[in-house]
Amino acid sequence: MSALPEHLTLRDARHVDLDAVAALERISFPIPWKRDYFEVEVGAPWRFNRVALSGGSLAGYVFCAFAGGEVHVNKIAVAPDSRRQGVASALMDEVFAFSTRVDAEEIFLEVRYSNQPARAFYTGLGFSEAGRRAGYYLDGEDALVMTRKMAGPRRLDDPPAMKGDSGR
Repeated sequence: MSALPEHLTLRDARHVDLDAVAALERISFPIPWKRDYFEVEVGAPWRFNRVALSGGSLAGYVFCAFAGGEVHVNKIAVAPDSRRQGVASALMDEVFAFSTRVDAEEIFLEVRYSNQPARAFYTGLGFSEAGRRAGYYLDGEDALVMTRKMAGPRRLDDPPAMKGDSGR
């Protein structure tokens, strides 16, 4: 895990954050989520939503869903003046810590196929390419599915951990 930059505060997303989240979303993505989409996510069950604040202003956010041993990173964005300062890494560290707490087996996300900087960032965090979703985005661009395996609970159908271990 990376050290939290001194100027950052990380906390759960709140309804009071939604105007800033929606504004950052609009400048970060060619086809942004509407504010209403984020509003439904805040406080919803099976969600993990965090914001990063710097000097009281929104520096970034991450919105995730989790179920069935998986955490799905739905959205992550960093304000232009906060990029390359560890904000995205700090937010992803929060996702990794949460994933460990809920015994997730895997974290996955989609990234635009053309977004080489994001792909390199996720690869550096231990994600690997798992597939491609043709025409995933409304503008027709493909999404690259990336996953990161987590320890998670051991399943009974997993191979034995060591010789003589029956898995029971």
